[in-house]
Parts: sequence; structure tokens; C-alpha cells
Amino acid sequence: MASKIHMFRQSAMEAGNPGKYYINPSEKLMSKVSDWEVVEHEDAIEMIFYRAGFKGIPILGKIYYDQAIGDCENKDDECSYIMNTDYLDGKKLNGEVTDGFYKVYIPKIKG
Repeated sequence: MASKIHMFRQSAMEAGNPGKYYINPSEKLMSKVSDWEVVEHEDAIEMIFYRAGFKGIPILGKIYYDQAIGDCENKDDECSYIMNTDYLDGKKLNGEVTDGFYKVYIPKIKG
């Protein structure tokens, strides 16, 4: 049986599977846990950022070379995350911005 893929890198490391995670959030982002949430769906991961907690500045998903990241437009904020492209298809992420929140929907790689 395959070992579980963890939501965050930290929990994967604690379980002894350091490479089996979906998202590696920065310490700064983890410190704002009440301002965002992650929902695991069967086929994707959905990240929801409450704009009030980030002063209205969205965290945008981007692809740099083969690395998929989410980065705050305010570079001084240091709220960011890295998507594990072994398990998530960052090239097919979809985002939605509304007055109250910013959602990022990242498909899982079927394997």
C-alpha cells in the first residue's frame, strides 16, 4: 500500500515521508493560519485566502521553470508556498478573486 500524501511538508517530515506532501507553506504563511485554509478534493487541492488577512493583496500562483509557487505581490510580506509538482499540476491551476477572498484550485496529478 502506498503511503499517504500529506497536505503540508511539515506533517510529511514528521511522519517520515519528507517528499510526500502537496504544499510547503512559508513560516510566515503558517503564522497566519486563521487567514487562509486548504481543502483537499478527490481531484485537486483548493487554497482559500481571506483578503482581509492579507490587506487585500492576493497570493498569486506562478510557474518558474519547473517549480510552482504561490507568492504574495508584496515581496516584504514573505507569505508564500511551494507546490510539490510530483503530486500537483501547477501548470493547470485556476484562480478566482472576489471582494472577500482569493481561491486557487490546483489539480492533482493522477498517477
